[in-house]
Amino acid sequence: MSKTIKFSQQHGMTLLELLVAVALMSVIAVMAFASIYTLTESKRHLDETVDRLNQESAALGLFNQDIKMAIGEQSSVSANRGSSLVGDTQNLRLQRFNPYQSVPRQGIVNHLKQRPATVLDVRWFVRGDIWYRATRSAAATAYAPWQQQPMMDIQQIRCQYQSVNGQLIDRWPPRQGPATALPKAVHCHIRSQHNRQSDMVITPWQQIW
Repeated sequence: MSKTIKFSQQHGMTLLELLVAVALMSVIAVMAFASIYTLTESKRHLDETVDRLNQESAALGLFNQDIKMAIGEQSSVSANRGSSLVGDTQNLRLQRFNPYQSVPRQGIVNHLKQRPATVLDVRWFVRGDIWYRATRSAAATAYAPWQQQPMMDIQQIRCQYQSVNGQLIDRWPPRQGPATALPKAVHCHIRSQHNRQSDMVITPWQQIW
């Protein structure tokens, strides 16, 4: 009587199958890492863009507010007498009401004549490719330091000043003839380093009537 001996067979992964599985896992890991890296970089780029746009908007808003709040004598001035607002195509200096001072009951103009400390000297100027804003108290001496701050990277800026007769000129006050202390409006074309363009027409509050 013959006896049949049966051997149990155990099935497992061969070396080739193991190598294929490792290769597939490696590909999946690389794809997952690439996706996470792409998402991270996209979020970082988006955050930088949002921060830059917020900074540019804040700079343009402050520039707009400075010119709107500019103060000057109501009488006519000339280039020889000087003006409380002096500017060319890229630089601007003016005096404005200090936003950190409360508005007096007797009116801003009368109060400013009595309290020059409530007036700020403000300068906007371009140095290299950066647009700066500098401030100091109008009551300070000519040697007092300016507190300056970079506002935004800039590629181009051109400001013009509208005279009483509506003419746009590149310098204020005009080189010849009498003029008001403040222009009727300031027209500025500004382009940032990232090609964001802004066209602004700003009227000082004393010229609104």
